[in-house]
Amino acid sequence: RKDLEKKVFVSGLPFDTKRKDLENMFQSCGKMLHCKILTFPDTGRCKGQAFVTFDSENAASLARGLNGTPVSNEASGGDGKKSAEQKKKELKLKVTKVLNRQKTKRGSRSN
Repeated sequence: RKDLEKKVFVSGLPFDTKRKDLENMFQSCGKMLHCKILTFPDTGRCKGQAFVTFDSENAASLARGLNGTPVSNEASGGDGKKSAEQKKKELKLKVTKVLNRQKTKRGSRSN
């Protein structure tokens, strides 16, 4: 699919990442059409991973060029208990191409 060429998988994100943070990170690459931030089901907090879709293959290619870029991991608000520890750990973005994956329906195995 042509859309997969415009999509990247990002990991190494801070747990407090929001859509606006992703827009700021990738603004130099091009227009971001969609992002899916993966979250923990119980807390709704970011797992540190996201899928980002751009308007062009070139923008996605530029985003993959940000692989290994250090990311600020400063706590934004909260009770401040973990902020000193979080600031010490340096995060680095990992930006990769999304691989084609076939979706299968559960229980529909062919013999």
